[in-house]
Amino acid sequence: MPELEDLSGPFNPDLKFEDFSKNFLLKLIRVWQFAWLILTDSWYYGVKEKFGVEAANELETAAWTRVGELVNPRYPKVANIELNDVLDSLKCLQLPLDNIIGGLYAPKFDIINNNHVIMTIADCHTLSVLERKMPERIYPICHVTEKAAIEKYVVNPKVKVTPLKLPPRKSPDEIACQWEFKIEE
Repeated sequence: MPELEDLSGPFNPDLKFEDFSKNFLLKLIRVWQFAWLILTDSWYYGVKEKFGVEAANELETAAWTRVGELVNPRYPKVANIELNDVLDSLKCLQLPLDNIIGGLYAPKFDIINNNHVIMTIADCHTLSVLERKMPERIYPICHVTEKAAIEKYVVNPKVKVTPLKLPPRKSPDEIACQWEFKIEE
C-alpha cells in the first residue's frame, strides 16, 4: 500500500502512523507543536484565573520540569544517544515537540568543544508573542521556567546550564536569549 499524503480517501479503521508519508508526518508534527504550545497557554490561564498569577507561574515551572523528568529521558533511548558530553545532551533538545529544530526557536551554536557550547536564539516565537500580548510573562517564563526546563530537557544532570542573555529586549533586533552549556571535568 502506498504511503498516505493526506486522509482525503475513505475512512480506514485500522490506520497506523506507519501508513503516512514522511511529508504528511512532518505536517502533523507542526500542528502538534502548535497544539502543545496552545495547551500550555490554556492551562496556565485556567490556573491564573482560578488561583492567581503566582500559582500559575509556579505550576508552569513544575509542569515543564515534570515533562522533562518523565518524558525526556526516553529520547536518548529511542534515538540511541549515549549522553557522554554536552553535544549529546543538545541532541535531546532537538527531539521534543517544543524543540530547537522546528523553526519555533532556531538556534545558532558556538561549539567551543564537546563539553562547552553557547546557544543563541535570535528569533523566538514565544518571546515575540509575549512581547506583543503578555509582557508580564517574560520574566517568569524566560528567567525561571526556561532554565529549569532546559536543565531537565538536556537529560544529563552533569550539564550546567547558564543563561548569558535573557529578555526583556530593548529592540526586536536584539537576540532573544543566549545559553551556555558546560560540563566541567
